[in-house]
Amino acid sequence: MTAAYQKILAGINKVSGITEEDWDLCQASLRYKALKKGEFFIEEGKIYKEIAFVISGLFRAYYVIDGEEINCSFFFEGQWPKAYHSFLTQTPSKMWIQALEDSEIFLLSYELLQSLFNASKNWERFGRLAAETLYVSAQLRSEMLLLDKPADRYLKLQQQQPEILERIPLYHIASYIGIKQPSLSRIRKRLLKEKMAKVRL
Repeated sequence: MTAAYQKILAGINKVSGITEEDWDLCQASLRYKALKKGEFFIEEGKIYKEIAFVISGLFRAYYVIDGEEINCSFFFEGQWPKAYHSFLTQTPSKMWIQALEDSEIFLLSYELLQSLFNASKNWERFGRLAAETLYVSAQLRSEMLLLDKPADRYLKLQQQQPEILERIPLYHIASYIGIKQPSLSRIRKRLLKEKMAKVRL
């Protein structure tokens, strides 16, 4: 098995374990795709029949609201970029998903997943748990934007998803936590001063 196939199998088993027989149902129908930095996996207004698994690279998901791009998710290696509503309902997407780095993905079609769910209880469980994880993630993000102060949003990101701070530009991070970049810069400077003051004590 190639390294790329090993990665997606590990990503599937991370959500819910499958057997070798389950994997055999899936492997031959996976579609590989490479995207250059700046290219789009998903564009607003199009209907999407596939979800992706990131072999290598990085993606951001965003909406365009009154001409402004508002980031709502980032997808790293081992994660699953998707316009889930468009995928499930086969209606036009309102979301964009763009590669922030040169990236490689595997694609799973709507038809493939439906056949897997029908053929195997393990795949059916995978689909249920993946949907539950997506719901929890969306709720936590909504609560963060509604309940947390901007500095607390940044600190929570620093603690829970440090890879975002390491690989993603500040202006994208600011959009993701619901503030403007100058405000984020001020928060970072204040937090650094507070940290240095504690070190000196």
